[in-house]
Amino acid sequence: MTNTGILAPSSQQSEPEWWTKTQKFFSRENTITPTFGYFRLLFGTQPGKTDIALIVIGTIAGIGAGIPFPLLGILFGELVDDLNSSTCSTTQAPPGGYQAAITTKVLQVIYASILNFVCMYIHTGCWSMVGERLVRRLRTKYFHSLLRQEIAFTDTLPSGDVTSRLVSDIEVIQAGTSEKVGLFIGTISYFVAAYIVAFLKVATIAAMLMSVVPIYFLMAFGGGHYIKKYSSRISTHINAATSIVSSSLSHMSIVHAFNANARLEALFAQHLVSARMDALKKAITHSIQFGMLYFVAYASNALAFWQGSRMIADLAEGKPSKVSVGAVYTVIFVLLDASFVLSQMAPFMHIFASAASAGDRLMTTIKRQSAIDGTSSEGDSTISLASEEIELQDVTFNYPARPEVPVLQGVSFKIPPNKHTAIVGTSGSGKSTVVALLERLYDPITGCVRVGNRDLKEINVRHLRGSIGLVQQEPNLLDRSILENIAHGLVSSSQEKHKHLLPILLGPSLSELTEKIRQGASEDEAVAEQGDVVREIVNLARHAATLSNAIDFINALPDGLATRVGSSGAELSGGQKQRIALARALIRDPPVLLLDEATAALDSTSERLIQAALTKVSENVTTVSIAHRLATAKDADNIIVMQKGKVMEQGTHMDLVARDGVYAGMVRLQNIGKFSSSSSIMTESTQVDVNIDRSLTTDTLLNKEEKLSLEQGVLDEKEKPAQLYMPEEADSLPTEPEAKKEKPKQTLWATMRGSFPLIRPNLLLISLGLITSIMIGVSYTGEAVIFGHTVGSLSVCRGGPSIRSSGMLFGLLFFILAVAKFAAVIVNGAAFGWAAEKTLYRTRVLSLRSLLRQPLEWHNADGRTPGLLVALVTSDASALSSLTGTTIGVLFSTVANLFAGVILSHVIAWKIAVVLLATLPVLLASGVLRLRVMAQYQKKHQKAYAKATAITVETVDNIKSIAAFSLEQEAYSVFNRSLKAPYKSNMKSVLHGNFWLSLAYSISTLVYALAYWWGSQQILAGMYTQVQFFIVLPALLFSTQSCGQMFALVPDISKARIAASNIVDLLSIKHEGDEEYDKTGSKASAKHTDPRFNMLEDKPRDVEAQLTTTTPSSFPTKGMGVQFRNVHFRYPSRPNQPALDDLSINISPGQFCALVGPSGSGKSTTFALLEKFYNPASGSIIIDGVDITKQSGAAFRDTIALVPQENVMFEGTVAFNIGLGARPDVEATQEEIEEACRLANIHDTIAALPDGYNTVCSQDGKQFSGGQRQRLSIARALVRKPRLLLLDESTSALDVESEKHVQDALAKVARKTTIVAIAHRLNTIHRADRIFMIEGGKCVDQGTHAELVERCESYRANVIHQSLDA
Repeated sequence: MTNTGILAPSSQQSEPEWWTKTQKFFSRENTITPTFGYFRLLFGTQPGKTDIALIVIGTIAGIGAGIPFPLLGILFGELVDDLNSSTCSTTQAPPGGYQAAITTKVLQVIYASILNFVCMYIHTGCWSMVGERLVRRLRTKYFHSLLRQEIAFTDTLPSGDVTSRLVSDIEVIQAGTSEKVGLFIGTISYFVAAYIVAFLKVATIAAMLMSVVPIYFLMAFGGGHYIKKYSSRISTHINAATSIVSSSLSHMSIVHAFNANARLEALFAQHLVSARMDALKKAITHSIQFGMLYFVAYASNALAFWQGSRMIADLAEGKPSKVSVGAVYTVIFVLLDASFVLSQMAPFMHIFASAASAGDRLMTTIKRQSAIDGTSSEGDSTISLASEEIELQDVTFNYPARPEVPVLQGVSFKIPPNKHTAIVGTSGSGKSTVVALLERLYDPITGCVRVGNRDLKEINVRHLRGSIGLVQQEPNLLDRSILENIAHGLVSSSQEKHKHLLPILLGPSLSELTEKIRQGASEDEAVAEQGDVVREIVNLARHAATLSNAIDFINALPDGLATRVGSSGAELSGGQKQRIALARALIRDPPVLLLDEATAALDSTSERLIQAALTKVSENVTTVSIAHRLATAKDADNIIVMQKGKVMEQGTHMDLVARDGVYAGMVRLQNIGKFSSSSSIMTESTQVDVNIDRSLTTDTLLNKEEKLSLEQGVLDEKEKPAQLYMPEEADSLPTEPEAKKEKPKQTLWATMRGSFPLIRPNLLLISLGLITSIMIGVSYTGEAVIFGHTVGSLSVCRGGPSIRSSGMLFGLLFFILAVAKFAAVIVNGAAFGWAAEKTLYRTRVLSLRSLLRQPLEWHNADGRTPGLLVALVTSDASALSSLTGTTIGVLFSTVANLFAGVILSHVIAWKIAVVLLATLPVLLASGVLRLRVMAQYQKKHQKAYAKATAITVETVDNIKSIAAFSLEQEAYSVFNRSLKAPYKSNMKSVLHGNFWLSLAYSISTLVYALAYWWGSQQILAGMYTQVQFFIVLPALLFSTQSCGQMFALVPDISKARIAASNIVDLLSIKHEGDEEYDKTGSKASAKHTDPRFNMLEDKPRDVEAQLTTTTPSSFPTKGMGVQFRNVHFRYPSRPNQPALDDLSINISPGQFCALVGPSGSGKSTTFALLEKFYNPASGSIIIDGVDITKQSGAAFRDTIALVPQENVMFEGTVAFNIGLGARPDVEATQEEIEEACRLANIHDTIAALPDGYNTVCSQDGKQFSGGQRQRLSIARALVRKPRLLLLDESTSALDVESEKHVQDALAKVARKTTIVAIAHRLNTIHRADRIFMIEGGKCVDQGTHAELVERCESYRANVIHQSLDA
């Protein structure tokens, strides 16, 4: 499909045909080798002319950087000939001649060094920019592709996949497409130039060694294939583990309420164990590949020495030969050095293969064609929905995530224009699916949806959605201001009068406006600065907020419309979110309005006011509403009743009641009972004026109720879910703000000491790795010794037989060295690989454990968000593991090489060694500066792109709202703006840091020059022999070259340093439960054991299997008593607004009590305090005679169960999710799980699924309907066999039949349980033993239903509004 939509790239000039063909070739999916995969990564993402220029210049400079080194080999060969001439000659040559020749060669080396520095700086700079630009391009293309995809794609997307792609894969790609590419090209150039020089000097030896080159490529490609294979498997397991982390951190209230951290941690650990085995195989594959490179390099040099010795022996015996000792030396020197340097590139080849694999994963999504592209310009954009009939014709449908479960079966009905059509029925009957099909979020499997005489597929998707205003059952808001969220409804409005607003809506103007208001500017002043268009948008937003009854609470907020709503609207109550979502739909003045439980989270007062407003604005609007409260639907022009995906009946309210069918039964179930005072109720009701204009301006009884809660500014914790939110400065590291407040920055020593407990269990493996690393490092010194003696033995001054025997001996020693190094490298890679994976496992599990143990106040403070905290468990843990992996191995082998080379050089020829050693501080200083620059760059990079990643994750989480309101272009604009500043900053940091990298590499050639000059002087002076010189020279030069290679790993060390600091900070946080029982499942075995580091078994239990293993012991058989005594509380995020104000209530054991009152009155806050999510500012909360505010730990939660308003599922089977509710010390049996599901009226639904209780829930359980998730949550609570059951709007998403089943079930368990329910539906709680009327954080009245009807005016008004007979 051609991308011609609103997000299509801007048109560019036509490209040459050859370039187009090149791009197509490298974009082919059938190129399977890692090499083509890598080129596909570079050229398959539509690079621009600047990118091509950078690649070309960087490649040329990289090639140029590799040429100077082989030239040094020629100079050294000439030196050997000169020295041989002087030492073998019987006549004394004048010293001045040798000194002049040496000076000339030293100057040539200096020139080569300058050329090398210039070329290296150019190629590292160019490739660093290529990498930065490539990952920016991939980020935008990936985000763009996600926006284009149909909802079915995101439904089936593995949980955690987006985070993994944008964090792990992008980091891998950047590492594999930046400065390391230039270094690799330089190495290949060096290798090729070395062979060219070798062929020019001694073609016979060069040809012999040329035969091993194909082996290098075979090892590279073969190893790359298996590395890619294991990387793919690891990615699958890590994605599943990341999903567990993301879900847990996003729903900490559920984790704490059920003490579910141990079970979630164990499931997380299972995925990590699966990934660990593949990671070990990957490490062994890499070590074999690396070891083979060493073996081939040294074995080929053994062959070269043997052949060279034969040729020089022939020359010494006077046989015809044009080969000089210097020429043979040049060939051996350059090929030995080239092989050494090439072998050092093995880690880079691994990085490139991983980058290609990560690129393929991203490109799979980027190139995917969407079945329903909301950004496309295809389709009819002229049709008007204002006066067209909408019809479903024999529609069947099933969700892609559950293709075997039918949702709609032959559904047919008509929606007349400008009328109100209501759809009612049981939960899971397909009501919300109808809305999704009308929005064309999905397409029917068979049948069609028609508008007038046009199939919905013929209409442009963006135009269709722009003509519809949607309010979803679970309203999703983006992490912007209230103003921006309401204005989102204007972005794709089909109304011509809104078209001129689009440039402002897509730009930063509204964001800048709200930022100024939050900084203290008045709204009028800030609006005046932005201009008339912004003023018009603000006025439209205010009008829509007025219609949705949201304006009063908005004005009561300190920042008004500029108030930031938090992630998923977490800073607003459920009722407030629903009213903002309604304002977002109404602001576009749509011809079609879809209301999916649009007032479910509202009290009946607010609902009546909004219903009156909707009646007024929908006179010429086609309205489709879904409601479980039949009072909301009874005035509809047509009511469609659905069950099990079929239409059962339809008609008006009176018609359907008269038929005495399904609908009439629902009415009987939902009607609140009649009371003797009903006449007085009806009399009172006549005084309630629901005219929308008067309701917004007069102080009626209803408005007094609403205003009472608004003036208090309270947020109900029900409606303010205990989840993380993203503040304005979301680009800070999770613990940085806290660190600034509480303690100074971690020193390096403190970080190392704090990291030691993570590494300690793997000390044996690490020790084995360190020993083999030292062996590898020392082997370079052994190579220098063999090399020096070999060169000395090849002198023509010696006889032919002696030269031949020396060549055989030292060739054999080189071969032995090759075998030893091959074995050492394999053992080294396996030991460090296994240690790294075990450390990674331990670090991730402990990090997750620490995060799950932190109180909600910690999670909601200092700008912590799920996305940022997930990075601690994924990216930071992975970076830290490199300290026990190949990175630390290379570091130790380099240090060992350095020390061995320095010591040997001083023993052999200390006068030469001292002078050369003086250059080492300069080399190390350049590397340290590089380390500091890269550390700062890495820290900035982490901060900069955290917000972009969070925006992407938020977009996917809210993709249905994004699609429904056609916000793709707006989201794309916000995403691009989030990348702009980090990109510029990172480019500057890259160019600065590469200066020191280039210096660290090229300065070694100056050491060559000094060694050349000073060593020659000492030999000419008779102080040392050639053998001594040629031992010291490679020993020190190999050491300095190793230092240069080590500095290439500086970014990895820098990442590990920052990651270690972050993780040590996290694990150092003490928790009140650390002194008692460790809820992860183990007690401290001794006083000195830190429970934070107690680990699960290395092979964690099969959590889901254990759900059917143990049975609970006998539980207490009575309910819990609850008392609130003069409780005051304010949320930490809003310390100036009281949530509870001197609240006192008393609930006796075994009672069924209810909390009612306006939205935001503090009802759910009581639940948050009962669960000890927060501590009150003053007062006491007593459960079973114990004041929990004065107790440490959370063992009291073991017998409390919570059903939250926003029901969530975790990644895992249905049985696992329900089993999470079991008490911490027991596992629920399968029978208990099924019994809980029967009580919650969800067993039959689960049993009908193909996999039954083994059906895997996606993240948040999005494949289930809202009512089904609510019943699953109830089952999760009931399996706990609680003594105290907290129900927060537990039946708000249920149909009346399911609600009755649940009510009957609760009646059964109520004999042994205290039940406290929050409800806006009074029919769910009118049989309660005691009802507490909560207003403004206080209990203003209490009593039975009948008592409150008699004496409480606001309660009586609610009864009237919810009665179907009123």
